[in-house]
Amino acid sequence: MKALVFEQAGNAANVIQLKHLAYPRPAPGQLLIRVKASPIHPADFLFIGGKYRYQPKFPQIAGLEGAGYVEEAGHDSIIPKGSRVAFSKLGAWAQYVIVDEQDVVLLPDAFPLEKAAQLTLNPYTAYGLLQEAKVKSGDWLLLTAGHSTVSRIIIQLAAEKGICVMATVRHEEQKKELLALKAEQVIVPEPGNLKQTINELTKGKGIKAALDAVGGPLATEIISSLSPGGRLIAYGLLNPEPTSYLNTEFVFKNLMVKGFGVRGYVEALSHEEKTQMISHLVHSIGRAEFKLSPAATYTVDEFAQAFAYDHGGKVLLEF
Repeated sequence: MKALVFEQAGNAANVIQLKHLAYPRPAPGQLLIRVKASPIHPADFLFIGGKYRYQPKFPQIAGLEGAGYVEEAGHDSIIPKGSRVAFSKLGAWAQYVIVDEQDVVLLPDAFPLEKAAQLTLNPYTAYGLLQEAKVKSGDWLLLTAGHSTVSRIIIQLAAEKGICVMATVRHEEQKKELLALKAEQVIVPEPGNLKQTINELTKGKGIKAALDAVGGPLATEIISSLSPGGRLIAYGLLNPEPTSYLNTEFVFKNLMVKGFGVRGYVEALSHEEKTQMISHLVHSIGRAEFKLSPAATYTVDEFAQAFAYDHGGKVLLEF
């Protein structure tokens, strides 16, 4: 089978090789998945570079998630052969992957494959962040890195609940797409002017919660812009500069700042909570009007072109 393999940590363009490997064989309780598509995430490049929360074991097949069909299942499996599934598993960039049966998401046959391939990382992150934000209909929620895939999913999930989303972006031309996804406001923040802008756009109501993928001075401004009882959930590291705040703001306004990692969040869910999350996401994302289309798709043989794609949006590898 074809697989994208690396034997040392480094830049993906330099260390990834297309290799032909033996077909894996599932053990009891496992499924053999014929992979049809897998996304390329920033986290994939961190993993290949040896900078992710999990360290590679060489030789290592790259890739963190994907979707495909059950090629082989045990006689007592509750997921039959031929089922369409999504999965999260190290080594996803291969034609076949072994996954524990309990770790796959069984999908309707009509569930779009390009959405299935992206289901278990960014949508889980978006769902978890919304839960942690503890916002309700009518509340204002601020998103940084508003044009990211995670933010675009959050905007659509929040709109279902009547949550008012304000998203920050770096370029004016990014506004139109987010407004079409039902963001209430999209802004290109000017340094030092964010609090005033938020006050004007929310008519003095303020931001109940913020989901921050940036950090640094922008997060400092956001903290000052939170309404009493507000919270900031940090989940990204785009700016390595420190964030600062005054204790008086936290104490007098009863604010909360919390970190978020999707793996830890999902692992802490009960079986019922995880089932509810998956059911909600499959229903919402499976709708035709929910936007989760890749910006580009390449075959596994075209992996070099896929790595070099730099026009924004998610890239998929087809196997």
